[in-house]
Amino acid sequence: MKNLFSIIPADFFKPLNSKYKDQYADCLLAIYNSYRTEISYGVDREAVVSTLTDYFNQRTDDISFDDDNSFEKDSRSKAQKTINFLKDCGWLDFEEEKNYQQNVVLTEYAVPFIRTMHDVIREEETEYQGLISQIHAVLQNEDLYSKPYQFILKNVVSNTEQLVSSLKKLNISIKKHIDKQTKNKDLGAVLDMFTTYNEEIVSKSLYRLKTSENVGKFRQSIKINLDKMLTEPKILKDLVDGYMEIEQETDASIAQDMIIQMIVDVKTAFENLDKIIEDIDRKNNHYMKNAASRAKFELASGTNQEGKINTILRYLTEFSDETELVPEDLFNVFVQKYVSEESIKKIPEKKSYEEVATIKAEMLTEEEKARKKKLLLDKQLARFYRKKIESYVSELLRDKPLIMASDIPINNRKDFENLIYIRLFAIESLVYRVKKTEQRVKTDKCEYTDFEIIRKQAGNKNV
Repeated sequence: MKNLFSIIPADFFKPLNSKYKDQYADCLLAIYNSYRTEISYGVDREAVVSTLTDYFNQRTDDISFDDDNSFEKDSRSKAQKTINFLKDCGWLDFEEEKNYQQNVVLTEYAVPFIRTMHDVIREEETEYQGLISQIHAVLQNEDLYSKPYQFILKNVVSNTEQLVSSLKKLNISIKKHIDKQTKNKDLGAVLDMFTTYNEEIVSKSLYRLKTSENVGKFRQSIKINLDKMLTEPKILKDLVDGYMEIEQETDASIAQDMIIQMIVDVKTAFENLDKIIEDIDRKNNHYMKNAASRAKFELASGTNQEGKINTILRYLTEFSDETELVPEDLFNVFVQKYVSEESIKKIPEKKSYEEVATIKAEMLTEEEKARKKKLLLDKQLARFYRKKIESYVSELLRDKPLIMASDIPINNRKDFENLIYIRLFAIESLVYRVKKTEQRVKTDKCEYTDFEIIRKQAGNKNV
């Protein structure tokens, strides 16, 4: 196996480890993106100089290319010297055309590094659409068995590795995605995040693997065709011959062992896909619940705006709609979080504990017990529980697939509180989900951003 540092130049990582690593990384990405419309990773030097000149025109900081720390001021000069520096480090090379035009090309080992940088910065989730069905279709196509290694097995192995690697990447990145979306964000941003996260990350990535691309629909057929490759002598021989030709292997027994190992690895990967998807679901549910708890905590406690609003809402629910009187000191009971360093700290008092007197149990009559039980029940019914909200939403939806929040009449405080909790409890609900719109709703009683309330299909959390 080749060693990485025996292939790349000694100064290859120098640009990304220098004082000006940000500029060099930006320049490499700019050069890489400028090749998108080209037929190769090469373009006229003057075009590259123009691209980097535009980049340095947008920056006010200077950059030095010499050991004597002499700084370049001119953007075009910076572009020229950047190209030369990246060439010296092994990222770029020059090609001379017949018309004396000089092309700047990315070296063969620079391309995968820049592509990886590009993917990391974009932070896009891999699309899995078609990977499993492609594997199935290739294995089913009899016309491709004329050269089974080149046309079939090599593609099957590549697609399987891409699928498994992408799922594993999603598996380890779920916590990062949720933390990034919820930490240090206000409650409104956290609530908006849940809908975006489910639609753009988890559902987008996994929905097809559980429906149209369900592993169970294709797994048995894939395994049968893979087994056929091992059991039919002609196919196996063609696989070995193809491997020897493409991979330049001279020993037929080694080639056969490699073919067998590749097929076994693909079969094992498909056996383990369900476990990977289950683990993703488990982690997703775990971190989503943690994030939801964080949102509930922000809503239910604290002296920030959300905590105050929630306290006011809870207080008002204990009053009838006709009662408009709110105590003036309700808004002044919150402790100030910031304490000046110059303030005088109160000396804590020592607590002394006296002997506790004998506690005499007070026996309640049956009538008093019934009255207390009714008071507790009434108080419990007055609180907002998820099941109560879900029942309310089910009644609103009836046989319709969705309704708009603006379709729900807001006649009093409790109606608006219901709307707030419909949005909040959608995060974990198995009955419905919500989808934010850009439409603002304004009435004489309230103003809010409209959203869709969509019925979920039974047995499917993501739909």
